[in-house]
Parts: sequence; structure tokens; C-alpha cells
Amino acid sequence: MSQQQPHDSLFLDVLGQPEHAGGALRAVMPAVVAEALDWPTLAPCPGTFVDEVLRKRYTDVLFSVAWRGGSEALVYVLYEHQSTSDRWMALRLLRYLLRIWERWLADHPKAERLPVIVPVVLYHGEKPWSAPVAFDALLDIPEAARSAVAPYLLQFNYLVDDLSQVPDERLRARRMTDVAKLAFACFKHARMQDDFLEILSEWRAVLIAVVRNPHARQALERVIYYILMVNRRVEPDELQAFLDRVAGPEAKDVVMTAGERLIQQGEQRGIQKGVQQGERTALLRLLKKRFGNQVDADIEERVEAASSEQVAAWLDRVLSATTLAEVLGH
Repeated sequence: MSQQQPHDSLFLDVLGQPEHAGGALRAVMPAVVAEALDWPTLAPCPGTFVDEVLRKRYTDVLFSVAWRGGSEALVYVLYEHQSTSDRWMALRLLRYLLRIWERWLADHPKAERLPVIVPVVLYHGEKPWSAPVAFDALLDIPEAARSAVAPYLLQFNYLVDDLSQVPDERLRARRMTDVAKLAFACFKHARMQDDFLEILSEWRAVLIAVVRNPHARQALERVIYYILMVNRRVEPDELQAFLDRVAGPEAKDVVMTAGERLIQQGEQRGIQKGVQQGERTALLRLLKKRFGNQVDADIEERVEAASSEQVAAWLDRVLSATTLAEVLGH
């Protein structure tokens, strides 16, 4: 993938952190497995653990967590940013599992057994997950011969946390951090074009807790950016007014601050300095959110023709300027 999509960014920024991922993973694990793991030891594996080719193909987080009483298990968490089921997910996971084990053996040449890897897919499409979760379901075998050949087949399943099948009250009741709960709410609902803010109001207690937590400010900024990028009906001013109304004075200017910081840092937006089309698309998206019909075909053509340095300068001004002319320097 040439650059991260908003879904990938929010997932990596929130569920890439052990403090937020722990509760999310524990909620989907079989109870016996969840109780057998020492969750305070959950830690992200170094980026070098998986080779460069694989890192370019997947947006994922790999954690290690110790078994209670000794050895180490690897928990593999894959977030598929597409909103549709991937029939070949088991094959993709198998490819990843083999790479992890090969690298682990290279680092532990005297090992006699492999560590456990539990694959977990977080899915937030509108329709239920329909792809096979068992690898052997992908194999073309006559049903009459399946049981006889089964002992010789590779068999493994992966876990799917299908948000479309989890009621909101159950999501809010999970033993997760408020930041993780808010991220899940956005994954599940933010793409709804009409009534997202109405739905978000039902998450009022979670939202207030995140807004009032000074340590969650950066995560909140990521959530705000995600909402603005995936929901074409929610305007920045409208979202700010909603936060002011629901969360009170602590939410003042959070939308503007989020946009300014993320643009300045060039993080997790698909807005990377360079001549990539992503930054021009993002700039036009923000301009249209702020200035509506003023962004006509001439403005779009001007953005497309601008240098990367000029586009970067306009990005720096788009949220703070009060008029379109101020942004583009007329």
C-alpha cells in the first residue's frame, strides 16, 4: 500500500498501543485462552520482526504476551481496512504466520518448538463477515473424501471480531479503555452519512471520558480526523458544536486543534509531503468541507497544477484561514 488510509491510521494509532489493544483482544478470545494469558505483559513486537516485503503489504500489529507461568505466546492482530469480507483471508494469514515463525526460528536456532500465534481480524463492514474462518474450507475436496483426507490437511482457524454483529451496548460494556471504545464506535458507525452524530450522542459517557482525559488528547485528535475523512456529511463546525454541547468546555477547539496538529506533523492522513495525489485529494476534501461551493472547477484545477511545496503551504493554512482567498493566497 502506497500510503495509509484513515481506517489503517486509526487502527494503528489506537489498537497499536497495548493499553488499548489488551481489552479489545481479550474480549474476542475464547475465555479459557484469555484467562491463560498474562495480559499486563502484552507488548508490540519490533517492526523488524517481520520482513520488509510483508510490512509493505499489510497494515497490522503484532504483539507478544506471556502465558501465565512462563513461556511466551505471540498474538497476531490484523485489521483489514476494506469494508467487505476477504474470502482469502486465511491464506493471507497463513503467509504471514509462516514468515513470523521463520523469523522466530532464525532468532532462536536452538528452539525445539514454535510459539503460539493467535490470528485475530477486526472487521467493521456493514454486512456480516462471510469469508471462511477455517483454512481447510478453502481447499477443493470432494465431500465424500474430506473426512478421510482431513488428517493430512493444514488446519487452523482465525478469530473475527465482527463489529456489525456486536450491539452497541455490548461494545460499551467491554472491559476496554474509553479510547478503544470510541475508536470502535467510529469504526462501526462513522461512515453513516446522515445520523452519525445522533448515534455518537449515545456514546456520550465514553466521549466525555476521553475528552476529559489529558492523556487521551492525541488519540482524540486521531478520532476527530477519522470522522471528518470518512463521513462526508459532518462538517468541522458542526462536529465542534456537537462536542461542545456533549462534553462541555474541555472540548473547546478540539476539532481545529486536531486538524492543525495532524497537518503540521504530516501523520496518518495520507497527507505526506511530496507530489503524491493523496495530498491533493486531502486538500480538496478539506477545502470543500470549509468553503463548500466556492471550491469550483477552477480551484480544483489550480490545486492539481500546484507544486508539492505550494500544496503543503495550503495544507498548513486550510484550517486556520477564515476565507478561501487566505488559504490560496489570492
